[in-house]
Amino acid sequence: MASTRTTPRTTLAACLVLQGAPDTATLAPALEQDLRGLVDVADEVVVYDTADHLAPGSAAFDATLHPAVTVVSGFWADDRDRAQEAALAHVGADWALCVLAGERVTSSPDALRQLLSDAVDVPAMSVRVDDVVRGTHRSARLLRNGRSAPARAGELAEVPSALLTVRQPVATTASLPAQRGVFDRV
Repeated sequence: MASTRTTPRTTLAACLVLQGAPDTATLAPALEQDLRGLVDVADEVVVYDTADHLAPGSAAFDATLHPAVTVVSGFWADDRDRAQEAALAHVGADWALCVLAGERVTSSPDALRQLLSDAVDVPAMSVRVDDVVRGTHRSARLLRNGRSAPARAGELAEVPSALLTVRQPVATTASLPAQRGVFDRV
């Protein structure tokens, strides 16, 4: 009898860094939608909260009770790289998709996981970002767990837009000015 060997499924986490003052009145509704949308795309969601945005009893807090969501309290210290690294330290998945509060992710999950599974020696991948402030651009948003991103943008493989796109809706941009610029443009 021939044995069939199956390859383990490539896992994906969504990593969300929340910075700034805890303005839960304007952030909570968008954050609840963010978390529920990310759970649909990723196997796990890590929220690195630097200012207690997730007040108990709020709808956003209730969304964090999903078993795939982990909330980590941290601090900002005006260092986006440190905050991102601190958030990524809590990711158990093979890959992490870094997103900002208010961003919407459109994905073809099975095709995306196949692309990530085939990207054996790739430390990071660029993703199309439709941003109402900076326009459409590509950004290093997909990072392989345990490997640092390449220093130069030319070293990044690109995720086709049909498989993954990150979009910043107009409605949430005005309420989240402190979130702008957390990730560099590639």
